[in-house]
Amino acid sequence: MGGSFGAVALGRGPTPSPEPLSGAGPVDPPAFDSPARVRPNRSDGRSRGFWRIRSVPRMTYRTRCILLLVAAVLGVAVAVLGAVTLLFPHVLPHSRTPGLAECLIGSKPAAGLDLAAGLAATAVAVLGLRRRAMSSAGSTTLRVAAVAVVLLVAACTPGGVIPASGYTFVLVVAAGIVTLLVLFVLRHRVAGTVATIVGAGAFVLLWLMSPVSEWVPQVLASLVAETPLLLLSLAHLATAGALAAWVLGDPTARGGLARGVLRHRTALTVAAALCALPYAIARASWLTPWKLLGGELASEAPLVLLTGLFLGAAMVAAGVLTLVLRLPWSERFPRWMAGIGGRAVPVGLVVIPASFVAVLFTAGGWEMVFWRIGSAPMDITTVELVLVLPFWLWGPLLALATWGYAMHRADRAVRDAERPNATRLSGTIGDPGLSAAVKARVERELELIEEREPRRR
Repeated sequence: MGGSFGAVALGRGPTPSPEPLSGAGPVDPPAFDSPARVRPNRSDGRSRGFWRIRSVPRMTYRTRCILLLVAAVLGVAVAVLGAVTLLFPHVLPHSRTPGLAECLIGSKPAAGLDLAAGLAATAVAVLGLRRRAMSSAGSTTLRVAAVAVVLLVAACTPGGVIPASGYTFVLVVAAGIVTLLVLFVLRHRVAGTVATIVGAGAFVLLWLMSPVSEWVPQVLASLVAETPLLLLSLAHLATAGALAAWVLGDPTARGGLARGVLRHRTALTVAAALCALPYAIARASWLTPWKLLGGELASEAPLVLLTGLFLGAAMVAAGVLTLVLRLPWSERFPRWMAGIGGRAVPVGLVVIPASFVAVLFTAGGWEMVFWRIGSAPMDITTVELVLVLPFWLWGPLLALATWGYAMHRADRAVRDAERPNATRLSGTIGDPGLSAAVKARVERELELIEEREPRRR
């Protein structure tokens, strides 16, 4: 990837590269397509400069191309679905609640918008695959266009996606807990066995004392019945999520907005995670005499109580996963995880799911807001629902937090790669065998490193 170190890392004009100490050519700029590696000088006297930064970890070029290919293919699928809905309105399944676009402009115009959004997604993805041939201004325009297409495709997602996603996430959390227990047992046999016994005992008690045996089959049956509609929603969400991950996973764009997001990424991440609290508190109140948000039904139906508690626990898990974007676990796997403990977390493993969820929350959250306002008078119940389920705010905040995470990982890798470079150069200055001209070049390289460091903080 072309451009100087300063242009790539800071999003500013080119920074002149210092002359190499041996005069054999300029120091190579960093590439961004593989994990960071720093190589020392050759020891045979034909050194090509001191330490050379080969690359920094970020979503690889191959991963970003795959995201664009997914967006291009699914964009065609979305366009076909929009055309079928426009020409044959009753062929495809319809949700009980309208989507965001249908709430705002009606069903037939929404189908036309769906067709246009799918074609636009394919066009942006194809142009993205040719981005290397674009100028800097062209790349910026393409990213802005991609964000607009993400919003359009997300708005065309069929309605009712948040409730189905909630039940699905409960099952995903259960499977995740089992997976983590297995990894813990493999790394720490004794402690892991104790944790497994405790967890199994808690599950048996839950099974015997609550209607879990009825809840699981009912949820699975309802998800199977809604499979055609869920596939339609998934096509839209995957298209928008792939484009969103492609945009958010590019840490090289550093305008004023990007620098502000990076500077305040902690506040953005915490604010996004706090969006889980209102619903979790409302569901936890069902265990107290002061029940909130439909708690009177929970007192009469144990199955309703169990559903609310499970969804509340899933909301807490989603908040914790959001907060992880600012914790060390988002950069390195915990050491108690067998096989992967202590290894660096691939950036794409965080950015891609987070981008998908951000699109899901944004589309589903605003759909709930407009559907509720359009179908019921503006009363205290509507306000309560909007505040207790703030997906409309959680989605955009999660997208910004993910963008800040991607930029932080890129900057952190560059700093880690430069640290041994600066240490070696500092030691070289004290070598009495170097000429004054060589020492001046060494000092110039150190100055350039020090100048770049404050700009990233």
